[in-house]
Amino acid sequence: MHLDEIEIIPIAAESLGVRSLCTMVRTPDVSILLDPSAALAKRYTLEPHPFEYQALRKVLDEIQAHVKEASILSISHYHYDHIRPGFENYLYNLCTRDERKKMFAGKIVYAKDNRENINTSQRRRGYYFLKDVGPVIGEIQWADGRSFSIGDTTITYSQPLPHGTNLSPLGFVLATTIEYSGLRFLFAPDIQGPTSKDTLAYILSIAPDLAIIGGPPLYLDQFSIGNAQSALFCLSVLAASIPTLVVDHHNMRGGDWMTWSKPILNACNETGHRLLSMAELAGKDEQYLESIRKQLYLTHPPSEDFLNWTHAPEEYKVQNMPPF
Repeated sequence: MHLDEIEIIPIAAESLGVRSLCTMVRTPDVSILLDPSAALAKRYTLEPHPFEYQALRKVLDEIQAHVKEASILSISHYHYDHIRPGFENYLYNLCTRDERKKMFAGKIVYAKDNRENINTSQRRRGYYFLKDVGPVIGEIQWADGRSFSIGDTTITYSQPLPHGTNLSPLGFVLATTIEYSGLRFLFAPDIQGPTSKDTLAYILSIAPDLAIIGGPPLYLDQFSIGNAQSALFCLSVLAASIPTLVVDHHNMRGGDWMTWSKPILNACNETGHRLLSMAELAGKDEQYLESIRKQLYLTHPPSEDFLNWTHAPEEYKVQNMPPF
């Protein structure tokens, strides 16, 4: 997808079979890889299906290829579907202990500050991230509320935005705006809608031409009806304001997004705007593997070796690659 000379390449997301919002952005001045990670998780009491592990392996290979090209790696927050762990975990991440160091070696890094406006879990992860990669990176900049100019390209980070509602225990994330030649692309992962009216106001103030938004976690019981209504309102406002609105991530983990989002689609239709998934933006087939995991186990039964692996103790699964 191009916004004139801004090229936006969706790499990984729920609509592409994994948990992620990893995106590559190129301008004539810079290439920046946003949130270079992807992951899986247990759902419906089932471990990920072999198709999901295959999808994860594929996008991780693509992420590594884009890492080599990118001049900047950008980290919005420290959840492992947005940043690679610094330890071995074959169960949900397909990661090794040394992978993260190799990924960030020699790179310029713009990252969420690991000391301020951060919850305990992310502060711990951010501390170990810097401890791991600090000796090998080329440069790190805490990006909260800052702007960087590279040639004619401007990269602007929001102040920390809530990971969902204003009082979310999940902490904060950074939104990233990349501007070139008067056009703006906004990347706002894990804002869960947004559900926060303050986050909505921030996005509207940017007036992006294209935005990738982390949608609401409709599949979670603790995501209240009130939160869902707030997210629906905010997304409908964004749909009427942003020419191309991409909503993916948490919202694609359940099967009710297409019905739930009809008012948002109506707002797009009334203004001639577009509502897309990451897969649609990339021009690829959608594959919502997590949301159909139960069906996959029935229609495409895994091998006996794989099933035996799923029934092993968690410690074993973390340390041993699934036979997918």
